[in-house]
Amino acid sequence: MTNRANKWIKEAFEILREEFGGSCQNCGKRKYKDNLEFAHIKPTDLNGRGRGRKERYYDVKNNPDSYTLLCRPCHKNLDSIMT
Repeated sequence: MTNRANKWIKEAFEILREEFGGSCQNCGKRKYKDNLEFAHIKPTDLNGRGRGRKERYYDVKNNPDSYTLLCRPCHKNLDSIMT
């Protein structure tokens, strides 16, 4: 991915994180702002490793009810519970 594409997708994800509230939906902390991740809460067509950032962005954008925004510690905790 080129630098221009990397910059675009980074900015797009920042906007999307703000649309999701800009803080962890589990613990509510904003101190993890740089480490907020989108976590699946419902299955979508996009699963498995190897999915690209662009594909993930469009999946989150098109299926917002299938994702939640979590900080890394909460995302790790959710994944450990789900497996």
